[in-house]
Amino acid sequence: MTILTPSAESLGARLLRFWLALFRLSWPVVLNRAGLVLMGVVSVVMVGRYDTGALAGFALGNAVVMPLLVAGIGCLVGVIAVTAREHGGGGAGTAEVALRGLHWSVAVGVAGSLAALFAGPILGLIGQEPALVSAGARVAVFLAPGVLLHLVFVAASFWLEGTGRTRPGLVAMAGANVVNLGLSWILIGGRLGAPEMGAAGAALATTLARAVMIVGFIGWLLRLPEFAPFRGRFRLWGPGGWAAGVEMRRIGVAGGASYFLETMAFATMAQAAGLLGETPLAAYSILHNIETTVFMVALGLSVGTAVRIGQAAGAGDRPAAGFAGFAGASAAIALAAVIGIVLFAAAPSVVGFYSSDPTLIARAAPIMAILALSMTFDAGQVAFGQATRALGDGWGTTLCYVGAFWGVMVPLGLGLAFWTPLAESGLFIGTAAGCIAAAGLLGLRFRHLLTRV
Repeated sequence: MTILTPSAESLGARLLRFWLALFRLSWPVVLNRAGLVLMGVVSVVMVGRYDTGALAGFALGNAVVMPLLVAGIGCLVGVIAVTAREHGGGGAGTAEVALRGLHWSVAVGVAGSLAALFAGPILGLIGQEPALVSAGARVAVFLAPGVLLHLVFVAASFWLEGTGRTRPGLVAMAGANVVNLGLSWILIGGRLGAPEMGAAGAALATTLARAVMIVGFIGWLLRLPEFAPFRGRFRLWGPGGWAAGVEMRRIGVAGGASYFLETMAFATMAQAAGLLGETPLAAYSILHNIETTVFMVALGLSVGTAVRIGQAAGAGDRPAAGFAGFAGASAAIALAAVIGIVLFAAAPSVVGFYSSDPTLIARAAPIMAILALSMTFDAGQVAFGQATRALGDGWGTTLCYVGAFWGVMVPLGLGLAFWTPLAESGLFIGTAAGCIAAAGLLGLRFRHLLTRV
């Protein structure tokens, strides 16, 4: 008779239970984050089918705005970290965290929207062709108000997710995607009597969809019972004023710097693709959009993992926090690897979904092999990055990202793109190397931070 050791049985059963609970918690977050990218996918696909040249302009404008949006999201990660720890420790002050987060999101969003208006000078300084500068700047102007709108939505979603309520944000994001699809169809090609706006129409559709989303979502949120004691009482920066949100902002500022530098690294790669030519830029834009979509799936699992870590840390349970971190990262990595294999097997069809241009399909499809490796380790780095922030880490995590993306990804990618015949393939090789470095550094950082729980 074969006897299984209790420890082996316990570990296997515990891992299975954790994964099942993680997917139950995370699937709305996964779809919510995927919904953010789906807006971009709709824009890229519809603009790409409208005109390849218009797609290049949209990609450049989006490459300026996205670092600002993502940096803003980073500035809000303290909301979910503080909320999860407060919730895990049995605290009753999570509604106060939400209100502080909403005030903070408005401040960050206004700054991001104003910065997006300077896309034209930024693209000109990079050295893009004048026609692309003009097209990209127009796209950025229409996207700019959406930065503020989306960040307010993110702050509200982060608070709900930190308390384990992950579905409301998904419902709001699904509605926004329906609106975005309909408005894009109307505005890009000039249907139903609307002006033909091309890439700028896609940008305007996205911003209008975000406006519809935020009005309904925030109106619903503030009517929840938790906010009853605060109705009719306004205080700048939320309950307790500026001082009460110090930890939330400390984690958030470090997160914002990290997200900004990381996204700027990827934006540098996109701008480099633009310097390689219109077709390489279009190929890079399609492939990067695919990788970003998979990244958002991994991010959804990582957020669920961070909530479990934060709740365990708030209860002072170090073993549970460590188990949640490593088990959650393994789930994100495995899922991304499976998706990467499927995408590689169907590469021509996947690229063909974005564009019917045979030259573009032939150029982009083979790079899917590199992309499959890159997105696997990209999932690992985001899982461990969320894990370290769930434990309250700030600048240590930021330094890991700076070292991986600016010390490895950017120099290697640019060197291969411009000094070898690899062109945009070299950019993705650099991306894969940077993600491998980030996953390794952040995994070690998480292990170190566990000693403080």
